Amino acid sequence: RGGRGDHATDIAPHEREPQGDWPLGGYVCTLHTSLELFTLNSCQKGRRVGYKCYLVYRTYETYAGAAQKCLERGGRMAMPRDRKEQEALADYVKAFFQPGNWPVWLGINDLRSEGLYLFEDNTRVTYFQWRKHFLSSQPDGGKRENCVAMASDDGDWWDNYCDRNMSYLCEFDA
Repeated sequence: RGGRGDHATDIAPHEREPQGDWPLGGYVCTLHTSLELFTLNSCQKGRRVGYKCYLVYRTYETYAGAAQKCLERGGRMAMPRDRKEQEALADYVKAFFQPGNWPVWLGINDLRSEGLYLFEDNTRVTYFQWRKHFLSSQPDGGKRENCVAMASDDGDWWDNYCDRNMSYLCEFDA
């Protein structure tokens, strides 16, 4: 095992050649990247709030696709748990997409039971930022719209069809 600090390089004798590994001189080299370094770099591009770092991804994904992409990047979908986090995320998303209104997926849904909103980590949502307007208050989708997105113009939440493609917001431990 060689390397410096948190960025270690494992060098192990090569015993067999599984698909995708290419031996060099009888050894296979594997580089382990540090998640800490990844989140630090992400925070420089995103928004830090307390001990979390948030990053908007402009690519379009379904709710499930967005959740998977966040996991692949070492994070999870954004889960604003209080007014402070919500306001910080709303400001960040508004600045990111201005001008215009582009919704982003949050890690909130009521897929398990209609009207029972849970975060992606299966904890219950206790703070809400639903759109309240006499023409179109939210949530309004009943059993058809079970996943939550935040509008980039005002930060309000809307329930949406989970298979709709839109940008998404990931959170990482900072």
